[in-house]
Amino acid sequence: MAHTEIAVAHRPLPLAARHLALPAGVWQRGTRAVFGLGGLALFVVIWKLAQESGLGHHGTIPDPFALPEALASEWRSGRLMAAVESSLAHYGWGLLMGTALGAALGLVCALSTTLEALLAGVVRVLRPIPPLAWVIFAIAWFKISHEGAAFVISIGVFWVNYFATYSAVRNVDPKYDELARAFGQGAWYRRLPGIILPASAPGILAGMHTGIGSALMALIAAELIGMPGIGQEMNVAAGVGDYATVAVYMLVISAIYAVCDSGFVYLEKKVLQWRPS
Repeated sequence: MAHTEIAVAHRPLPLAARHLALPAGVWQRGTRAVFGLGGLALFVVIWKLAQESGLGHHGTIPDPFALPEALASEWRSGRLMAAVESSLAHYGWGLLMGTALGAALGLVCALSTTLEALLAGVVRVLRPIPPLAWVIFAIAWFKISHEGAAFVISIGVFWVNYFATYSAVRNVDPKYDELARAFGQGAWYRRLPGIILPASAPGILAGMHTGIGSALMALIAAELIGMPGIGQEMNVAAGVGDYATVAVYMLVISAIYAVCDSGFVYLEKKVLQWRPS
């Protein structure tokens, strides 16, 4: 009897059953996707109930089911693509400048205690100033231009990358430096490519990842200077009480973030492929 039970236990599964036995990771991703869609559906239901209940003043909560028509109208008019193209121009430049300069200065200050001490007062003064406050100087220095909008966006990204990079480099395990010195690699410029950057890469990339969202949050503030773009279209639509169109452009911002975020996650995995998942 025991031998029969063992034989049954080790009998290979039928082909159909083997196809149904999906890996745990696949089931987990599928479950998360179902819950995610369920959460979105619940959000739309709550939105619709809030709209029908009359919350807000003078119908300021748009009908969620009116958004497809508003989106189609903006697409047919050509305003949607023109606004997206304009916003992406200064968003891209602002994100690039803020990321590069913030990460570079954070790296240098983390490696040089003298420079870090020299700039400590300047950082304390400038860090609390929000990007919106720089709009006035952006207009004075760059007029109404992509450069001015990119300048405001870059400030919103700069500090995120500065502090992320500074902290990541400062938190590199000192044992790595000791090991490098034991092999004659004591100079910082020798340790930089082989030890400092690889060890701090997860923290630096985390700052860059956060900067993608920070740049979008600064985007609307940057377009208050009058640059054509998503922010300006939102202001125009709000001025005539077209809140469905305002919501459409808000969702466009979300879509831009989703694309940029997915691209960065893919790049991050490639750069950090040595790290255990």
